[in-house]
Amino acid sequence: MLFRSDNEKLIKQLHGFSGSSVYLLQSGEKFFIRKIKNVDRNYERMSHLLKRGYNIPKIYYKDDKVLDIEYIPGLDMKTYLRFNRVDKLVKFLISTLLSLSENSTEKDYTLIYKNKLSGTNFTRLPFTKQELLDRLPKILPQSDYYGDFTLENILYGTDSQFYLIDPVTIEYDSWIFDIAKLRQDLHCKWFLRNDNLLLDTQLNLIQTKIFEQFPESNNDYLLILMLLRVYNHAVTDSLEHKFLLGEINKLWK
Repeated sequence: MLFRSDNEKLIKQLHGFSGSSVYLLQSGEKFFIRKIKNVDRNYERMSHLLKRGYNIPKIYYKDDKVLDIEYIPGLDMKTYLRFNRVDKLVKFLISTLLSLSENSTEKDYTLIYKNKLSGTNFTRLPFTKQELLDRLPKILPQSDYYGDFTLENILYGTDSQFYLIDPVTIEYDSWIFDIAKLRQDLHCKWFLRNDNLLLDTQLNLIQTKIFEQFPESNNDYLLILMLLRVYNHAVTDSLEHKFLLGEINKLWK
């Protein structure tokens, strides 16, 4: 059931690859986001990051299947990057990643890789599971993390602040995986897949600045691993599936 009370009304449905249904609703004068199904991992990560002081939408309501959160009016990053210099965004990204990387400890991710890749169909991929495993770095810094750190999940609010939306609890619990996930947009331009926008200069500059601050994050095999997270949910032979397969083929060396 979409509505929890008679005074709620639907403004529009939003889209994503999380397996959840997401809606913008209005109740009286208040607008808010309602997410239905698969909400526990979002709730856990949002609660944690809110306690740590990150700019995350407020949580209004949570039950087994529903999560209501604050609606942040503002610009998505496609629009922001068209009309603004990248300096402020770069500062926000690096500041966030530095905060997440505090108190890191080494962790062996070999078993996690094997577990997560067990559900991947490698038939059309340019490598086998073992070939990818051989090239992935095994010992990485375990740290606080965001879980789905993409440009699609950043908003520039009307209060001139950046907001992080839709964090998720996952087994890739490291800031270095967050950067790999961010490169899904910076390098592969996933967030522009349905738009005819040319933002190469801005995206390349952001990626260069991040590599300067975090040189160990310049790893295309970690980027492939993050693309496979989306690839596993894409409908075979859909435009998204073909886009991801094309990017994976270009990255594999």
